[in-house]
Amino acid sequence: MNAHSVFVGQQRGAVLVIALIMLLLTTLIAVSVFDMGSSNLAVVSNLENKRQVEKAAEATLEEAVNDLPLLIESLSPESPKAVFFCEGKKNHKCFDINGDGSDDIEVDLANPVPSCIGMTPITNNQLDATDINDQGCFIGTQQVGVVGGSGSGGQSLCSGSVWDLRARAIDLSSGAQARIRQGISIRVSNNDIATACP
Repeated sequence: MNAHSVFVGQQRGAVLVIALIMLLLTTLIAVSVFDMGSSNLAVVSNLENKRQVEKAAEATLEEAVNDLPLLIESLSPESPKAVFFCEGKKNHKCFDINGDGSDDIEVDLANPVPSCIGMTPITNNQLDATDINDQGCFIGTQQVGVVGGSGSGGQSLCSGSVWDLRARAIDLSSGAQARIRQGISIRVSNNDIATACP
């Protein structure tokens, strides 16, 4: 056996070892790329679920604001009334997002209970004489000089009750949750302040 054939035999073994190392590295890279793709997909899916839950809570709050007196009345445990019913629960609303006939998201308006957090006086200057909702709030004053003004800048007959509303929503399949808080002001007569903002 000459030196040349021994050297060629050693090279064949080295090429095989290098090829196996390259195959191993390529496999590791492919597996890590797959794992990163799966992780990114999971993050996007979680964000999508969270956003759907937030939108459901916001929509429920907006709908409840349109009937706030009923919501406030329904907070009493004895009251059979409610703004929403979901599976027999008062002031809960359910959403079927994917249309399969089962609830996907549940929104709870009663926990914590909406509360009146204060009253804000409304001055005559803040009222619009052409708005029918404002006309009952004006305190009449004798006009001197220019006619057509909106009256004095003093206190009107109305105040704004400020309410803190909260909604808690949960995605029943993924467990994603959102809590939305919204403040609104409702105009009330100064004569009704004691009952309008307990």
